[in-house]
Amino acid sequence: MKSKKKRAFAPLCELQLPSHCGPCSLSGCLFILGIAATQRQLAAAAGRPVSVFIHGVDERGLRRAARAFGVKSEFVLSREQSQGKEFARRLRVHLRHGNPAILLSKDFDHWVAVIGYLAQQRKFIIVDPKEKHMVFFRWSETRLVRNAWNEASESDCYEPSQYFAILLSRRDGEPPRWKITESWLRLCERGSADTAEGMANDLTEIATLSSPDDQDIEEGLYLAEFLEENEELILDGITHWASGNGDRTRGDLRTLYRDYTTVASSSGIRIAPNADRVSLVAQLTAILSSYWWGARF
Repeated sequence: MKSKKKRAFAPLCELQLPSHCGPCSLSGCLFILGIAATQRQLAAAAGRPVSVFIHGVDERGLRRAARAFGVKSEFVLSREQSQGKEFARRLRVHLRHGNPAILLSKDFDHWVAVIGYLAQQRKFIIVDPKEKHMVFFRWSETRLVRNAWNEASESDCYEPSQYFAILLSRRDGEPPRWKITESWLRLCERGSADTAEGMANDLTEIATLSSPDDQDIEEGLYLAEFLEENEELILDGITHWASGNGDRTRGDLRTLYRDYTTVASSSGIRIAPNADRVSLVAQLTAILSSYWWGARF
């Protein structure tokens, strides 16, 4: 029997269709916000269905598509190249709230998604929908300022040279679904036994079943903290129930467990203050044992 191929769960799970860099970048940004929309759906919402799609989608079309899926957009434009650091600062402030953006690059020719900012590394996280060999890029401020400057040629005389980005956030005021961290990026790049969304759904169900109906789950502990505190207890239980499972080691199991911890942290799942901790341990042991025992790991 052939083993299943592991696939990375990247915000952009497919490359852009011809001239679809805008809708594809927007699709990745919406993923971060917790909204599902394909590049084809967004192209249609922008008023450019695939059958007549030739020249791409401009900023007004992207705003129209974002609005159709409950997302607010704010245009940020600077026509002075000397204002590059200020442009980067505006983008950084927006990203620090977890919200993504779309950036115009390559002299008006290409859109990329800016999905996060790693403060310790001082790097912007970029997803280029045209890139076949790498999921994420980490741009320094210097690189971002250089790549984001669009120089107008004679044929582009209707548009002055500029920096331009579209800042995106949920219209309902809810926070983004995914928090971009270095460990989350490594997990995406490495691939995993399941998709991030599937893992998050597992953990959300476990947290809900273990929390009493009359308790405000938003006042409780983060599930990631519970996972970290009870790591050895749960790993011991999995090792007991799934013993004799081939060549897999406790180190492999620990990697799987920490993948779940990463997803729990990135998605901000909480448990009620008086959640049934015995039930939590039992459920986590059962679901992780099934992955550990089955062919999906």
